[in-house]
Amino acid sequence: LAAVLISLSFVPVTEWVAVRRFCQVLYDIFPVRHNVSPQRAAEFVHRWKVKDERFILGMHPHGVVPIQAFLWAAYCDQYMRTDEHGTVYGFGGMASVIFRFPVLRTIMGWLSGVAATYKSLKSGMTGAVFARPPVGHNLYMLPGGLAEIFTAKPGTHTAVWKPRRGLCRLALETGARLIPMYVFGGNDFFHQAATGDSTIARLSRKFGASVTFFWGWCFLPVPLVPPHGVSIVIGDPLPSRRAAGEKPTDAEIDALHKAYADELTAAFDAHKAAAGYPDATLKII
Repeated sequence: LAAVLISLSFVPVTEWVAVRRFCQVLYDIFPVRHNVSPQRAAEFVHRWKVKDERFILGMHPHGVVPIQAFLWAAYCDQYMRTDEHGTVYGFGGMASVIFRFPVLRTIMGWLSGVAATYKSLKSGMTGAVFARPPVGHNLYMLPGGLAEIFTAKPGTHTAVWKPRRGLCRLALETGARLIPMYVFGGNDFFHQAATGDSTIARLSRKFGASVTFFWGWCFLPVPLVPPHGVSIVIGDPLPSRRAAGEKPTDAEIDALHKAYADELTAAFDAHKAAAGYPDATLKII
């Protein structure tokens, strides 16, 4: 087993489209709903393929274990596509520590994941990462990262966004359009022992890896089925610009940062009743 794990550590990370299609089996386990009509999905694809637009999709919440990321891979590959232009599925930015774990790095590579360094993300958006047509790719992220893991608690709705500026700067520098997303049920897969600003949470952020005790079904690390299923809510793309190599100003970054929070809140409030959380309030920290 040790030999296999060591060998996998040196196997190149490559994309495998069939894996994200296989994730559609999760639809039968977690009832999944979404707010994107076929017409709106076709518009996303048209903007990407014909108008040469790029999207950066930020999903909240992260959850203890981001099961919703696998659901997104399946959903995007199945629904966010047209027969004429293909799928808007791009690549994902993930914590660098993931790529130090042999099996996990392979699975994330199959789902076209890259280390979430600014250089890697910017290269991926300009078509320099994967062997696909060099038209540039859309980026999928869980912006809350490790900090959002420790706010995850069933029945709660918290997004860590106030200290995040990097995605806004990346969007402005590349001309991409930021799209906030919220997944109702994303915090309901697991319970955990370490929440808030605990010592474990601070150490995890310092070392770039989450350390927590969590449990689901029968106190095992098996995800629970959220009481109201899983609802994927995608907000409207925010306006951006082509910076032509120039650096965006602090005022531009701040304006886009605020617009993202406002759109995330608006999307949350517009769909919370249909998702089964009519009295819920989104807390952005």
